[in-house]
Amino acid sequence: MTSTNPKLSRIALVCLTPSVDSHEHQGADLPSYGVHRVLAAVVAHPKLSDVEVQLIDLETEDVNGYVDDLIAFDPQIIGFSLFVWSMDCLVQVARRIKKRLPHCAIVFGGPSARPAVLDMPHYQNAIDYVDAVVTREGEETFCDIALAVRNKLATVSLSDGLQPVPGLDLPTLLGWQNTGFRPPPSNLDSIASPYQMGLMSYQSVGYLESFRGCPMSCTFCEWGAKDISKGCFSEEYMTRELEALQANDCPAVFNVDAGLNLNKAAFRNMANAEKNVGFLKDSQLWCEIYPSMITDEHIEFLGQCGPSYLGVGLQTFNPELLKRLQRPYGREKFEPAIEKLLPVAANIEVQIIFGLPTDTWDGFIETLSFALSLPVTVRVYHCLVLPDALMTRGQPEWEMKYEPYTLSMQSCVGWTETQLLDMRDLMTRETRLCGGTAGDFWWSFPPPNKRSTIPDISNDFVPAAIAGGRKSA
Repeated sequence: MTSTNPKLSRIALVCLTPSVDSHEHQGADLPSYGVHRVLAAVVAHPKLSDVEVQLIDLETEDVNGYVDDLIAFDPQIIGFSLFVWSMDCLVQVARRIKKRLPHCAIVFGGPSARPAVLDMPHYQNAIDYVDAVVTREGEETFCDIALAVRNKLATVSLSDGLQPVPGLDLPTLLGWQNTGFRPPPSNLDSIASPYQMGLMSYQSVGYLESFRGCPMSCTFCEWGAKDISKGCFSEEYMTRELEALQANDCPAVFNVDAGLNLNKAAFRNMANAEKNVGFLKDSQLWCEIYPSMITDEHIEFLGQCGPSYLGVGLQTFNPELLKRLQRPYGREKFEPAIEKLLPVAANIEVQIIFGLPTDTWDGFIETLSFALSLPVTVRVYHCLVLPDALMTRGQPEWEMKYEPYTLSMQSCVGWTETQLLDMRDLMTRETRLCGGTAGDFWWSFPPPNKRSTIPDISNDFVPAAIAGGRKSA
């Protein structure tokens, strides 16, 4: 069935929520959040009140299933939420849907929806399957796209109809056309809340957002894009949000900010909202916190919350490397910060990365040794070459090569392909021997008092497969 009716009556939003790839959060229901933000924006928009909106999330890489559901719904617009884990599957869906429903407007958004990704060989010829890419905040932008599609004349091409909408990248035969800068929202309180509107899953893990953007711009991280909103939600909004999370009976709350303590006004509003509601003290709080900016008020707040999981980004212990990657870091403040956090958190996890360009095997082993000496969980990540991060902000002289589907680093200055494979083997072996866990691109060492053995991570490690191993690299 192919729809030729230009009337806008149905919008589909599509995401792929993966299974939880984390030992600490196993068994938790973690529904996709960003696409629910867009859903709330469309439902709340007064000029789109007569449009039926359906969210499709099969939670598995079932291309045929997604296509069948979309064809049955027959939407005029489809918004795809793209992440590293969903990119390959959902692009396949978009390719097939565009052939079946050629008049349907296909819009990409999410962290992996970037021209740099879509220009990679596997995804190229984006003009064949996508009409617009939203690279920044999508709530208002997607609603404007819907209004443009509704208002366009049947004689006007879809591309021409979308050109007046700022904040888009449109694929053309001559390359990508940007429709101009869209200022970030001046008032975050105007953004509709899926919790306050009753659009989120009941009794699932809740998400709490107090601000957007990040004051830092670390090269390996997507958070610090310069044109993301730097505002924060008000105390009144945050109070309503916590009340809605409480009504949803959320067993835990995941703070999705770049860091609990990276925006003073946002933290103050969240802390005051918690005093008004008192929900977090009876729940679990999961959040990231930046070590060199911890103050007594952060410690007091965490002490008043329920059992907390705190992620603390170290990434590397090498100050020169951190400087090259534009990562501010106060080395002398790290251990005192951990000591302050220990009494107020049930689980502190220090996070480090191997495979960063210009780092080395020996340099990473030094970082890992330091992290393992702390009384905390240590999570090791394989470096990913993410859009808005190393993919577009890395230096040519770093000679980065990465896997096109997972974006995992394959080689770069400082790391050969063999060394990265050997490090993966070493991390898998040692985490399992000491009672830890391993995912596809992360490895978790338990705290020292819970390890079965002492990890063997000396620089003398030689892989079982000596040929091509580290010592001969």
